[in-house]
Amino acid sequence: MLDESVSERKYWKRPINISREQWMILLEDKETITEQDAQLLRLIYTSKDCKATAGQLAHILNMPHHAPLNRQVGQLGKRIVKTLNIQAPMQNSGKGFNWWEVPFWGEATREGYYWILRPELREAMREIDEEGAFLLEKSFPEEIDADSHKNLFEGTKTQIYVNSYERNRYARDRCVKYYGTICVICGFDFEKTYGEIGKNVIHVHHLKPLYEIRETYIVDPIKDLRPVCPNCHVIIHRNNPAYSIEEVMAMIKNTRIE
Repeated sequence: MLDESVSERKYWKRPINISREQWMILLEDKETITEQDAQLLRLIYTSKDCKATAGQLAHILNMPHHAPLNRQVGQLGKRIVKTLNIQAPMQNSGKGFNWWEVPFWGEATREGYYWILRPELREAMREIDEEGAFLLEKSFPEEIDADSHKNLFEGTKTQIYVNSYERNRYARDRCVKYYGTICVICGFDFEKTYGEIGKNVIHVHHLKPLYEIRETYIVDPIKDLRPVCPNCHVIIHRNNPAYSIEEVMAMIKNTRIE
């Protein structure tokens, strides 16, 4: 999509008549935004600055070429326009529509052409995320909940969702065995609070951001993972890029002082 003659950044930020509230409704409309589309949006949402190139996404998804993603986004734009009965941004030639501009802004650089989530869409995803209805589990791509395996390879994609990562319970168990099941940020202990039913309950946070993961790699359970409670995990992912463990600890300390 990017002309090799591009020598400086160019931006596409043409307005479209879709509010945050309308995006929230669309995100729950599985006929307009399919689960496959939702997974693609989640992947961009969890990327740095909520943007990514089709080539980067294809690489993460282990796809041989990004052309299918271009078609997917084009079809998504057409469905959204049809559902809302609005008009998509016109091409510069005036002879057609830029369907990809329905959900995204654009940025052309020497490195590639970036899709950037429109602010209203990003805010809708964040608000629904807070309600736990759309992104809560999916926004933690590093959470390890797959069946036990003997190796520690991560990054293998499943065939169920376009951006799902197979995660490794053996790596989780190694992390928990080393650090324990108490949140390393706030000290919350499920077993102490809830009794036997809370035994061994804890999230595992991956310190390496999703947008830095470009291929299968070997995870170090001690170096790369930390046990955190769900509350702290949500706060960690309230920012793009995610807050560090130290930053969230500082938030708690400052709040307690006040």
